[in-house]
Amino acid sequence: MPTNSSLDAKDKAILYCLDQDARQANSIIAKKTRLSKEVVNYRIKRLVDQKIIRSFYAIIDNSKLGYMVFRVFVRFQDVDIDKEKEILRFLRNLKSVGWVILLEETYDLAILIWAKNVYEFKEIFDQILEKHGSYFQDSFVTIITQIHHYMNNYIYDQNDLLERVIGGKTKTVSLDEIDMQILWFLSKNAREPLLNMANKLDVAPNTVKQRIKNLKEKKVIVGFRPKIDTGQLGYHNYKIFLKLADVNPRVRLKLKEYLKLNRNVTYVTEAIGRSDLEFEVQVRSSRELRKNLKELRRNFGQLIRHYRTVVVNKEYVVDYFPEIKKIK
Repeated sequence: MPTNSSLDAKDKAILYCLDQDARQANSIIAKKTRLSKEVVNYRIKRLVDQKIIRSFYAIIDNSKLGYMVFRVFVRFQDVDIDKEKEILRFLRNLKSVGWVILLEETYDLAILIWAKNVYEFKEIFDQILEKHGSYFQDSFVTIITQIHHYMNNYIYDQNDLLERVIGGKTKTVSLDEIDMQILWFLSKNAREPLLNMANKLDVAPNTVKQRIKNLKEKKVIVGFRPKIDTGQLGYHNYKIFLKLADVNPRVRLKLKEYLKLNRNVTYVTEAIGRSDLEFEVQVRSSRELRKNLKELRRNFGQLIRHYRTVVVNKEYVVDYFPEIKKIK
């Protein structure tokens, strides 16, 4: 299995460029990395073939489309392997489900659901409960208000503070069917060629190009990234839930800025629910995790009332635009 040490400087440089903008042309990446276009082509293909890069996707701000994001955390009961597979298959086929992950410690499953409002969410959640609720020992719901996406600096040995944010206080944007189709294409493959999309949509390539530009300007699309299988590189993904003693916005901002500077932190999530702030961290071992948490407590010990740690075991469903799964 590849490890981070098996990624040489050229691989890291290419991944770094893709993490900044996965849609940029290979010729541009070649100039930035001082490699030939042929080398860049070959290396990206190899990273995909090795499944280090799982996919390329657009970061779409659901709030701009009028959607809220709900998460359900579940603890199972009386669930064997076959039943778990059955539950996962059921969730995969629900059109509003964008993310299903298997967890370890405290909870077994997390489900992310797009919905226009709490009533629509309840209808979807009721479907899940009606079918499999008897296998849920416990569950709780959170509503995501904002997600901060950070660079995978721990891979590249960089300190790039590029931040892509979705959610917050935003206004919805009116989009037509062509815009929605383009979003769907880019959510499945951020590097989808303009000509391919144009042919499928029966429009001119320049039309697609201008539409993408508009979607970026309106911040419906806030970035393009590769989906990196960090497990292939020897990393473990942990999610940390913080309960704060002081939720003053100024204090919260200071904590977020601290997390942003940590190379191993990849996401910070603000949500309504059991925790006041959450973050994801990629580390090689539980020892490295403890080191990160110890440093956090050293700097913010009086602010953090308590925290919970969850291991992200496996991402079963990752759909960056779940509401229109059936568009072909």
